[in-house]
Amino acid sequence: MATGFQPKHSYGYRGSSGCSNPMALCRQASSPRNFQDGNRNAYSPGSEAGDCKRPTGKDPSGWGVEEVVWFIKDSDPQALAPHADAFRKHEIDGDALLLLKSEMMMKYLGLKLGPALKLCYHIDKLRQNRP
Repeated sequence: MATGFQPKHSYGYRGSSGCSNPMALCRQASSPRNFQDGNRNAYSPGSEAGDCKRPTGKDPSGWGVEEVVWFIKDSDPQALAPHADAFRKHEIDGDALLLLKSEMMMKYLGLKLGPALKLCYHIDKLRQNRP
């Protein structure tokens, strides 16, 4: 049963899939068979994955909007992926992501308290592990 899982890397990244198509990377990263955590088995964005791309570096201040969208979807697909388009709509890049607070996410991005707190947790991990 554990043969389909890949080890989880820091920041919620997964290892390279060997695929050069960013859209395929996003779909593959969102596939339930690649998730380790129990809460990650219910959501698979499939064709709504858009053009998000895996962040190229570990420093989020260098990320563009699509890399942030990938991070949001990858962090917690069940709770956060449905909100990824709001980050795209509001042009949240890596620098803006690091500045976000839960109140801002709820007021301006329309997140409920639970998803906002979960995302704050993932953003705090990013801040702690910045190079």
